[in-house]
Amino acid sequence: MRVTREQAAANREKILEVAGTLFRERGYDGIGVADIMKRAGLTHGGFYGHFPSKDDLAAEITSRCSAAKAGSSG
Repeated sequence: MRVTREQAAANREKILEVAGTLFRERGYDGIGVADIMKRAGLTHGGFYGHFPSKDDLAAEITSRCSAAKAGSSG
């Protein structure tokens, strides 16, 4: 079954949310893609439809956190 664009966007946000939480709890090296996707309730293979790598996922999380901090400091 094909996923709608809205569902794909929601899945991506879920991955980002779960990964951010797990990275804070266990550190970058303490968590793997399979762990992130399992916690998000998605398939391991589905990860690569959203992100080229775990490094790219971490970079997006870092970028969002930096932007949020910059936006709240004013």
